Amino acid sequence: MFDMLATPARHPEIDASGTVLRSRTGGRLTGAGDVFVMEMHGRDMGDYLVDKHVVAFVEDREIEWAPATHGGDRGGQRWAHHLAPEGDGTRVTHVHDWSEVTLERLLPYLPVVDVDGLAATLDRLAAAVEG
Repeated sequence: MFDMLATPARHPEIDASGTVLRSRTGGRLTGAGDVFVMEMHGRDMGDYLVDKHVVAFVEDREIEWAPATHGGDRGGQRWAHHLAPEGDGTRVTHVHDWSEVTLERLLPYLPVVDVDGLAATLDRLAAAVEG
């Protein structure tokens, strides 16, 4: 499960929002400080690129990134997945934190994904791992 989260090319498989199109970065993430570029599409924004800066990485336990405009500023959002063993499986907590957003132009779009959208992404992650 963690391997899928650490491989940006697999992110479109698990994204329930339909905004993540494809990765422009090959390979697997290896730690905090990595940056990967994703092609995105938003209903109101059209096609765009996002640089995602890995800010936390604990193998098999936690991965978190902060998106930024391509070649530009981080907007103050953070996306995280926290994994913990639970019985025969893994409990995954998916977090979208926008509490530090300072770019006024982003505020009308927040939250980017609601609780149902986060849950749908977790469902897709589970299905992809089980499939």
